[in-house]
Amino acid sequence: MELKIKKASLQGLLKWGQGIVEKKSTMPILSNILLEASGTKLQASATDLEIAIIAEQEAEVKKEGKVVVNARNLYEIVREAPEDTILLTSKSGALELVSGKSKFKILGMNPEEFPNLPPLSSKGEIAIKSDDLEELIDKTFYAISSDEARRNLNGLYLVRLEEGDKSVLRIVGTDGHRLSYTQREFGGKWKGGKGIIVPRKGISEVKKLLADGDGDLGIAFDEKAILFKRGPVSLLIRLIEGDFPAYEQVIPKGVEKIVSVPKEALLGGLRRAAILVNDQGRGVGLSFSAGMMEIKAQHPDLGEAHEEISVAYQGPHFQVGFNPRYLLDVLAVLEDEKVVLELKDEVSPCVIRSEFDRGFLALVMPMRI
Repeated sequence: MELKIKKASLQGLLKWGQGIVEKKSTMPILSNILLEASGTKLQASATDLEIAIIAEQEAEVKKEGKVVVNARNLYEIVREAPEDTILLTSKSGALELVSGKSKFKILGMNPEEFPNLPPLSSKGEIAIKSDDLEELIDKTFYAISSDEARRNLNGLYLVRLEEGDKSVLRIVGTDGHRLSYTQREFGGKWKGGKGIIVPRKGISEVKKLLADGDGDLGIAFDEKAILFKRGPVSLLIRLIEGDFPAYEQVIPKGVEKIVSVPKEALLGGLRRAAILVNDQGRGVGLSFSAGMMEIKAQHPDLGEAHEEISVAYQGPHFQVGFNPRYLLDVLAVLEDEKVVLELKDEVSPCVIRSEFDRGFLALVMPMRI
C-alpha cells in the first residue's frame, strides 16, 4: 500500500474508530484499525465485535493494499503531524508515515486476522431526518439502564406504530425506575411489528455520527443488526437479543391531578433541594395545593430546604417524593417554558409531558421520603 492523503482527511477518517476500538481486550486485534487503499479511496474499519464502523476518504493511491495497526497510536501520530500532507506506505506488515521531516514506523498485525464484518440481510429500511433522529435519541438516552444484569434494558427500543395512515417511529428508554419515549413520522419499510433494541454503546456512536457526520441518513436492519449510513461513514451495530418490557402497562390511566409548572422555576428549585439529598440517594418531597407547589428536602447532618412555586393546579392537597436527579434529567431534555405533571397518588408514577412535543412522554417512579 502506498498513498498520499491530506492530514485533515486522515485525521477525520481515523476519529470514527476511536470510541469503538478496545483499550483492553483478550483479542489484541480489536485495538487495531484496518486501512485499505483501492481506487481513489482510503477506507478505515474498526470493530469490537458488537459494533463496527467503516469510513472512507479521498486519497492519491499509488499502490493498493491493506494494513492493520494500533488505532489510538496512529490517530495521535496523525494529530501531531507537522505538515498538511501525509504519505503512508505499508512494508512487511508495518506502516510507514511521513509528514514533512517527521517519519514514523508503526508495527502492525496480519490483516487477514482482522474480524470479518457480518453481512446485513435488510428486513427494514427507515427514512428519517437526521435532526429528528437526533432529537429522539437525546430525549430518551438518559433513561437507559446501566445494570448489566438487565441486558434488555441496556439500550433504546425502536418500534413502529401506526397512527391513522402514518407510520411512526417511537424510541423508548427505561431503567425500571424511569421511562422516556419520543416519536416521529418516518418513511421506508418495516417488516414485522416487533421492535428492536440498540445497545447503549452503539447509540453513543450514532450520536457522534449525527453530530459530526455529513449527508443524508439511511437506516437498514434485520433481526440481528442495524446499519446507520451517513455519507462516507457506515455504522453497524449488533442488536440486543430479548424482549423489551411491556412499558405501556406501567403508564397510569385515569389521572386526575394535572399540574402545569414553569420549567425553569422547577429546575432551579430541584437543583437547590438536591444539594441536601444527592449524597445518600434521598428524595425530595413535592407538595401540591391550589395554585402552589412546595419543594422540600432535609438531611439529618446538613439541614432543610424549602421552596414555593406558583403553578396551575386546582385539585386537592397531596404530596409525593421523588429522586430529584430523575426529574432533573427529564427537564434537561425539554425546551418548553412549562411542563405538565400528571399524578395519580403517592405510589403511582408521575407522567411528565411536553407542552409542544405531543410525541414525548416521561415517567418517574415515586420514592418514600
